[in-house]
Amino acid sequence: MGPQLRLAITADLHWGHAGRGEDATRLLASFLHNQTPEVLILAGDIGTGSLFADCLRLFADLPCRKALVPGNHDLWVRPEDERDSLQLYQEDLAAMCRDCGFHYLDQGPLLLPESGLALVGSINWYDYSWSQEAIRRAYPGEEERLVSKRFTRGRHNDANFVRWPLDDVRFTAQVVDMLEQHLRQALAQVERVLVVTHHPPIPEMSFPDKEPPLSLDDLLWDAFGGNRAMEELLSRYAERIAFAFCGHTHRARECTWHGIRGYNIGGDYHFKRLLWLNWPAATITAHQFGDAMR
Repeated sequence: MGPQLRLAITADLHWGHAGRGEDATRLLASFLHNQTPEVLILAGDIGTGSLFADCLRLFADLPCRKALVPGNHDLWVRPEDERDSLQLYQEDLAAMCRDCGFHYLDQGPLLLPESGLALVGSINWYDYSWSQEAIRRAYPGEEERLVSKRFTRGRHNDANFVRWPLDDVRFTAQVVDMLEQHLRQALAQVERVLVVTHHPPIPEMSFPDKEPPLSLDDLLWDAFGGNRAMEELLSRYAERIAFAFCGHTHRARECTWHGIRGYNIGGDYHFKRLLWLNWPAATITAHQFGDAMR
């Protein structure tokens, strides 16, 4: 058995988002400076544009390994930006991670061989497969909303701010394929992996279930939540995946799925949550920063 390892996992810091939650994020960062883990992991939605690096600098001097996956907000660009979201994902965010001492999990696993463990991660994405058939059955003629991302009230901001020469289906296929490559690479060298994604990898880690009948907007949120291909991938490697962590929905959830212990971090704009994993004991404790009742 390797040495004891303390891993701190958080998500949805949304640094600088309309001035909300910055005090809570500073409290979280102060906690980590006073009680430093061996590994810090950020599960996406860190900050848009230059705010991404600004947030990482809060943790840059922590004397530990640091890793992250980006979130959909981290891929947002403005109409006047020269770089598109794909360039941001593949190049710019990776460079900002290197500059701030973070391992960019979307481009390769972080091996922790002394503990027989590796971190494997992905932004993950959505290809509508979580509810496309349900929309066809319950709301015929409304399937166009999957591409336009128009709800009955408002529009998903990814439609406004994600700009690239791809579509959701193709990008989802690419990131799932890349995660499988990284799983194989990691499991050739260590016994167990922790999977970190931004979008939930399974429905049990996404929004809590609602009583039917589901509204069209409920089904659209499910459609933009994740994808079946990631579920199938994790099920094939489940025996060697100890934990899966994600963010995105701002809803704290936990489950056990095919033997994988799954946790959605559950922080929101105005308050932040941190999960503390002790390995190999596999115990989880949660810490909250800021007022969840605001």
